[in-house]
Amino acid sequence: TKLDEAQRRGEFSLPDQRGLLLELKEMITWTRLSKGMFMANHASNYLPIKIHSPAQREAALTMIDAALNGEVQLREEWMRGL
Repeated sequence: TKLDEAQRRGEFSLPDQRGLLLELKEMITWTRLSKGMFMANHASNYLPIKIHSPAQREAALTMIDAALNGEVQLREEWMRGL
């Protein structure tokens, strides 16, 4: 793919574990749902999240912060299926 080609040329790099958690935090922080479900529970995610928003939004952000601080066990690399 074009993205793979860009990565091979050093023009693009995939985010690391911390980068992916920070990206997930940004998405939840700025996604505004009046009554909906936010899911980031694919097998490849380090921290699977499935929440009702806005009711569970703050709890999810707290969990992500805990994960960033090493207080929550994340999915192992071999379990991500990549």
